[in-house]
Amino acid sequence: TIYGEPTSFGEIQKHLEDNGFEITSAEFTRIPNDLKDVTPEERETIDKMVERLEDFDDVQNVYTNMKPAEE
Repeated sequence: TIYGEPTSFGEIQKHLEDNGFEITSAEFTRIPNDLKDVTPEERETIDKMVERLEDFDDVQNVYTNMKPAEE
């Protein structure tokens, strides 16, 4: 995994290819700066909302800033 500014996406990809790396996947991912704690009830509600949003054909990705669930 390589992290960089979105404006540098093409430059990073070209640099890697120029140096012999084969890129098998490349994508933009939003990473929150401030993760939020949520209650189990809030998490359940948010998870349901995310599922419903992902069901729409026009939706490609859904992001949240809630902290990952503890296992």
